[in-house]
Amino acid sequence: QAADELLNIEGVTASVVMFPSEDGGVSLSARSIDKVNVQVLLEKLGGGGNKSAAGAQIKNISLRDAVNKLFAAIDEYMDTE
Repeated sequence: QAADELLNIEGVTASVVMFPSEDGGVSLSARSIDKVNVQVLLEKLGGGGNKSAAGAQIKNISLRDAVNKLFAAIDEYMDTE
């Protein structure tokens, strides 16, 4: 729901929410309403979904390291689009 709500902010066309999971990893939820294909983005992190809604779970990783992986995935995505 948080990723959906962020899309209500003027100018925001894609959002990713990350949170620590109970198994010591991190879960991600992504949404988009424009050109960003969050499925392609989160596939880079082992997840999936569709163009406008996707999710991923990364096991055995700190939140900080997961953020860094997300930034790297965004950079890679932006370089190919």
